[in-house]
Amino acid sequence: MTSIFEREEFNASLFFPRPDASEPPADAIDRFVEVPDAQIHVRCHAPAGARCTLLLFHGNGEVVADYDDAVERFAAAGAALAIADFRGYGRSTGEPTLRTLVSDARTIAAAVPGAPLIVMGRSLGGVAAHELFAHPTERLAGVVLESAFFDLANLIRRRGLTPPAAFTADELAAFDPAPKLARGQLPVLFLHGARDATIEASEAIAAHAAATATADRELVLVPRRGHNDLSGSDVYWDALRGFIDRVVRAAERDPGSVAR
Repeated sequence: MTSIFEREEFNASLFFPRPDASEPPADAIDRFVEVPDAQIHVRCHAPAGARCTLLLFHGNGEVVADYDDAVERFAAAGAALAIADFRGYGRSTGEPTLRTLVSDARTIAAAVPGAPLIVMGRSLGGVAAHELFAHPTERLAGVVLESAFFDLANLIRRRGLTPPAAFTADELAAFDPAPKLARGQLPVLFLHGARDATIEASEAIAAHAAATATADRELVLVPRRGHNDLSGSDVYWDALRGFIDRVVRAAERDPGSVAR
């Protein structure tokens, strides 16, 4: 039987791609990363004084250009921002699926310049960040999960579909955040809106509890914020700035703390 994650009704209800042909700002370069049967559009910004590169896998319905105005905030937190579109989004080619979101993650991270590298997955982009946390690429020094899901069955229910009675071993290995979070050893920051009605904060709490192999895990529930408005809070930027500073300092003190 075909996995529910491969079915048309699941993908049609999960992904909301939109095209975008905007030109990059003056400080940015648009790159295209070759993955099997597709090209991934990545916009790399290079603000002065950045201490690391932060590769962002954005949320559903978003494109790289949506973050052009946020570059200065990320730079103030210490990071040069790079944003990757999913397949079929923006100027990326191909068709988006959950499986390719997982399989493309390491290729994209390996192609983005800069060190140390921090990966951030927002909402659906958390799928890529989970994979990189468990299987880090060279130069990767930390992972941020913003408004990301943890419960695989709830991901299906939010699509209006019924999850199977049990997931196969392949489905769990590919898509379940729990074993990936239990495996990862890099510093990890969980950012989640305390009032998130799309993916409840209880999933972030469970995700934080699952990350048992790392000595540096932090959970920040942003007060009075929901699923899409975390970056409007100073709590969000203070937490991100503190995490970036901690990760960069650790990488400077001990280069062995960065994945190799």
